[in-house]
Amino acid sequence: MQDIVSALLDTTGIGSTAHRAFSARCRIYDLDARIKAAEAAVPPNQRANSPELAKLHQELNQARAEYAASEARLEALKARHAGAVALANLLAAMVQAGRDTQALEAVIAETLGGKQAQPDQQAQPDGQGQNAGDGTETGTFKVLEVRSGKSPGVVRAYCQAIDGTKHAVYAKNGAGQALAGAVGKQVEIKYRQGDKGLIAFSVRLAG
Repeated sequence: MQDIVSALLDTTGIGSTAHRAFSARCRIYDLDARIKAAEAAVPPNQRANSPELAKLHQELNQARAEYAASEARLEALKARHAGAVALANLLAAMVQAGRDTQALEAVIAETLGGKQAQPDQQAQPDGQGQNAGDGTETGTFKVLEVRSGKSPGVVRAYCQAIDGTKHAVYAKNGAGQALAGAVGKQVEIKYRQGDKGLIAFSVRLAG
C-alpha cells in the first residue's frame, strides 16, 4: 500500500524530467537560430570547414538527443503514475467491498518495484500462536489501545502478546467491535499475518 501512495505522491521525477525536456527544446530552437545566423555570415563553399558551424551543429545534435531521451523518460513516468492511479482505484474498490487485498498488494509492490515481505520473514508473535493449518493462528493478547483505521469500518488495535511483544491488529465488523470493547482486557484472537500487522478474523474474551 505504501508503494502506491509513494508512486501517487512522487511527481518530482515527472516535473524535473518535463523541465529538462522543455530546456532541451528551447536550446534546440536557440541553436537552430544561431546556426542560421552563422551560415548567413559564411560563404556556402566555406561552411563545411567552419569550426564555429561544426561546434554549433555538434551542440544541436546533443540537444536533440537530450530532448528525445527526456521525452521518452517523461512518457514512461506518466505511464507509471497512471498505472499507480489505476491500481489505487482497484485496491480502494476491493477495500470497500470488504475483500482480502493481501494478494493484490503483493502484486502492486512487485509491479512498482517494492519488496513484499514473505510470511516467514514477517514478525511472528512468539510463543503464543497456535497454527490452525489454514493460514490462520490463534493467540492470547492484551488490548492496549484501539483507534479507528483508515478504511471505513476498520479498527486498529495495539495489543501485547503473552511474550511481551506488541502488535498492530486490524479488524472490522464484529471482531472490530469486540476489540473496541476489550481495552485493558485479555482476548483470544484468530488472525493471520498482514503486511502491516495482524488481521483479526474473530475476537473473544480470554478465560
